[in-house]
Amino acid sequence: MPSNVTMTIRGLRRLLFLCLLCLSGWATCAFAVNPDRAPQSVRQTPALDQIQVVEDASTSKRLDDVLALPTGGSPGWRLVERKGLKPGFSRSAWWLRAVASNRGSTERSLVLVLREPRLQHVDFYIGTGSGWRHENVDSVMARTPRSRYPQVQFTLAPGEQVSVLIRVASETTITLEPNLYSADEYDALEKRAALWDAGFIGGVLALAWCALLIAYFSRNGSFLVLAGICVSTALYEAAVRGYTTVYLWPHAADWSTRSVTVFGCTGVLLAIVFILRIADGENAHIPARRVLLGFAVLEGIAAVGAAFGRLFVFSQVGVYGTAVFSVVPVGIAAVLVRQSTPTARVILVTVCFALFNGTLRTLDMIGALPAALAWLTSDIRPNPIIAIIGLATHLIVLAAWINHVGKQRGEARAELSAWQESEHDRLRYEVAQRTSALNDALLDAEEKNQQKIETLRYVSHDLRAPLATIASYAQLLLNAADSKQAALIQAIERSVNYQLGLIDELIGHAKAELEPLDIAPVVTDLPELLSDIAEYASALCTQLNNRFHFQALTSLPSRLMVDGRRLQQILLNLLSNASKFTRDGVVMMTVRARRHETQWLIGFEVVDTGIGMDTEHQANLFSGFRPMQSTSGTNGLGLSIAQRIVDIMGGELRVSSAPNRGTSFSFEIVVPMTDAADASSSSIIPYWSSGPAEISQQQKRQLAACVPPENDRRELAVLAKDGRLTDIERWVDRMNVNHPACGAFLTELRRYVEALDFAGIEALALAR
Repeated sequence: MPSNVTMTIRGLRRLLFLCLLCLSGWATCAFAVNPDRAPQSVRQTPALDQIQVVEDASTSKRLDDVLALPTGGSPGWRLVERKGLKPGFSRSAWWLRAVASNRGSTERSLVLVLREPRLQHVDFYIGTGSGWRHENVDSVMARTPRSRYPQVQFTLAPGEQVSVLIRVASETTITLEPNLYSADEYDALEKRAALWDAGFIGGVLALAWCALLIAYFSRNGSFLVLAGICVSTALYEAAVRGYTTVYLWPHAADWSTRSVTVFGCTGVLLAIVFILRIADGENAHIPARRVLLGFAVLEGIAAVGAAFGRLFVFSQVGVYGTAVFSVVPVGIAAVLVRQSTPTARVILVTVCFALFNGTLRTLDMIGALPAALAWLTSDIRPNPIIAIIGLATHLIVLAAWINHVGKQRGEARAELSAWQESEHDRLRYEVAQRTSALNDALLDAEEKNQQKIETLRYVSHDLRAPLATIASYAQLLLNAADSKQAALIQAIERSVNYQLGLIDELIGHAKAELEPLDIAPVVTDLPELLSDIAEYASALCTQLNNRFHFQALTSLPSRLMVDGRRLQQILLNLLSNASKFTRDGVVMMTVRARRHETQWLIGFEVVDTGIGMDTEHQANLFSGFRPMQSTSGTNGLGLSIAQRIVDIMGGELRVSSAPNRGTSFSFEIVVPMTDAADASSSSIIPYWSSGPAEISQQQKRQLAACVPPENDRRELAVLAKDGRLTDIERWVDRMNVNHPACGAFLTELRRYVEALDFAGIEALALAR
């Protein structure tokens, strides 16, 4: 847990402690407000005698009908004590008759109050000499802005009496407990009640604020639910005491009555959610989980029904459902304690305190508090002393829970620190082991590399001896040969010299461990270089009964600033591979040139009609020392070297191939011009090697695959002539799929497309 969260929880503990101190000091001040300090005239409390009650099951009786009822008997008026003035849930209308007396020696202004804010309809009738005066019709709408209970005010002379009739009807619990006060006494009572209730409701809201702070800093949703419980409880208590009617919705008469049940059921619903979240967070199995879910659904239905449906039905569902539910959490907490759940003890203490406070409140409401708890009685309804005791106990429980959570976090942090330390040691050991293994592998690789270099040196030395012998005898034969034989012997000599140069390169690669090669451009006769390469390629192709074809597609410069030896190395590597993987087929080399400002763009393509390769082989094609095919006996080093040389020359070696459809290698290099005369046309003519067999029709089709078919090229020419760029791009994509072997042609075409050279595109399409 982060240090700032730890500090926050410690601060909240101090805040709760201060709340308890403030609550104690405030309670002391509240007890100091004693009604006995009122004047003597106020202590002479007026009396309300001869209380009688009658039930109107039809709810249709009028004042005259009720007055006509006899005293005594089932349908008539009956005397009752104050304990019997709580019918509870009833669909009937109830009439109450009493006599109010002023036993003082002075005239007094009296207040007759029914201390129950949930009563929906209350009518007061005050007896006069000429009849009955109807004071209030709807108790909710008739209340003054500062009155939270149904009441009526009248003035009596010393010793005067007056008869009072009260009609009550409500869809919630009915309480017929009138209280008669002098105006000053009632005002003092309301002030003391406001002091108690403000402390209690304010304490619950402070509890909600603490829970919100903990939820924010600890990122714990359970505390957020706890904050919701506290807010619902505060609203419920304010509604039961009538304060919401005065301050929140004074003009919403129906909602003032419904809100008590709505907030009460919502608080119980959130309490169930809170229990389930705690259990899930502790990975504890709740044996009565389905029962809790059933109660949650029941409370939710009661809350919604009380807000929008029949209040008489759903308020009973909420009251009786909550009464049954109050016993369930105690059993669940006891089971969790037996399962050794970490927070089970805190939950058990919490629900026991809640059940204790609920029991005290119920006993106080029905007037059944034991004599030992008589000090808890109060003339304020609902009893604020019991409410404050409940708040204090819950503050203590919350402080204990916060302390428990803090200990859990500390233990988790200690375990995490220990685990991190052990994991760090383990990783350190593994790193040391792997470093040692890597060092051993590096030493082994260096030893093997040294062995490879020595092997290459021995092989190159053994290759040089026979080649030197061949070169010497060729020189002797050249001295005695005629002109026709001399040309053939010179070809042999050039091939031997080229092989000797490759051996030198092999030794250089071995010494430099295949580091990037050096390029040394010199003035080179391009046609002569290509002719030598063609003769050498022709000799390679005859080994597997292949025919070699070489053609310049455009005019070529006669002299270039290029490293001819490296260029020859690239092309001979490509031609060597093409001849190895083609049997009884054709190998073709084409070259093209175009000017770009002061440079030449020289493009080469080597195409064969051999076995081809799939995409997987193409991905690893240019990796050195990888077998090209299991039957060829080659290691692929030539292609790796060719690619590196092309990269150094500023080009890119591309490959296009498909199984049984041949392979095409192409690249383009940028070569600076030597002088203006270099643009003259070369004398290279198409070159076909002779062979033991003619080219078959299938081989011709494979060879023709290096360029798209004639019909497609004519279509391209039409598109270029019309300047239809988008259609040309689609044509390129289509050819790339249908004719993958003509990659060089498509590469050249893309360069013209990028330059928007439609004339060049048309010329390229018609030139083939």
